[in-house]
Amino acid sequence: MRTLVCAPVVLVDADTRLADGAVLCDEGRIAWVGPAADAPETPDTIRLENAVLTPGLVNVHSHLDLSQARGKVPYDGDFTAWIEEIGAQRRARQPVQASVAAELRAALARGTTSFGDIAVRSCFDEVIAAFGETGVRGRVFVEALALHPDRADEVFAEVWELAEMRDLPPRVDTGLSPHAPYSVSRELLAQAMAMAAGHGRPVAIHVGETLEELAFLRHGIGPLRELHKKFGTDDPDHEPWGGVAPFLDALELEGAPLVLVHCNFVRPRDIPGGAFVAFCPTAHAFFGHPEHPVLELLEEGVRVVLGSDSAASGETVDALSEIQHLAAHRPDLDPRAVFRMATEWGARALDLDAGVLHVGRHGDLAAFKQTDGDASDAELDYAFLGRADAQCVLTMVGGEIVHQEPGEPGDP
Repeated sequence: MRTLVCAPVVLVDADTRLADGAVLCDEGRIAWVGPAADAPETPDTIRLENAVLTPGLVNVHSHLDLSQARGKVPYDGDFTAWIEEIGAQRRARQPVQASVAAELRAALARGTTSFGDIAVRSCFDEVIAAFGETGVRGRVFVEALALHPDRADEVFAEVWELAEMRDLPPRVDTGLSPHAPYSVSRELLAQAMAMAAGHGRPVAIHVGETLEELAFLRHGIGPLRELHKKFGTDDPDHEPWGGVAPFLDALELEGAPLVLVHCNFVRPRDIPGGAFVAFCPTAHAFFGHPEHPVLELLEEGVRVVLGSDSAASGETVDALSEIQHLAAHRPDLDPRAVFRMATEWGARALDLDAGVLHVGRHGDLAAFKQTDGDASDAELDYAFLGRADAQCVLTMVGGEIVHQEPGEPGDP
């Protein structure tokens, strides 16, 4: 299927802006990009007015199985109590496919075309089915979680089976997620990292998220250790890592992306070379953390990407909401840098052939307009997505229209 999309402004990538541009998608890939006046004649043409056309947005970090927990788990400053309640929500074993699919459709309607999702093993099949149902592109990270080394082989066998042996929808692949320094033994971490390196699987791991985690990392003490004892998951012989830096030194991964999630309390110099940092702005605000070191990370050359965490720690799980939150609360960030975080770098972190409107890449596109006022009076640039009234009017994944606002050109 060939579809040509024309717009007054096309943001090809974070360095290339076309006025009166066009993008041609053919057989799921981008086949041509350039001035609309020079575009190949195509019967199926969508001509957008007063809109900015961009690569589809990328949410690198989510927990979609918690979609049913929106508004049910308030946070009062006690992180371990919040974790306990999240665990109770999951142990309820409610079907999640419908809620995950609804969340993905809502995100498509906001211009997010790709997700990196952390899937607990018990919900893996339902999460995968929701991706297939909605047509979203995704990297589903299979969670590995067990602090006691005696459980490493058992958990790793389950992770292997899910990550390597299951049939997947066409636009979905897997990765690995050793959960966090306080929930993964050295043995399980080593097995997961070796598998990721050998099979080219990206790795996502929570690190430097809370002060409670720092106490566990440095000294093996604190509320997280007590939580393990309460639930019988503790390793009495666990040796503390000694801090964030020694733990990060153990995360050597070649041939696949390494995504460090949150890094609220991590110094830029400790980030391993080549690693990505997934910053979740709305979740960061939900937990009331001190200002995130995102600016310092960017200035040191660290590739920061955007995530949402979960519906339990925020109102939405789409990348546009994260961009708009940053525009409102972090005016020190360059909109062009934020755009790159939400597109090109996000796709690279998930090892997806998307994130830019370049010939040969997946035909994942999104178009945005203002909902309040005449967009023709505004400069459509990299700051446009941060406007509170920016609205997605068209979303395409693999060259297929998956969302279109009624009344827009090409609306069936």
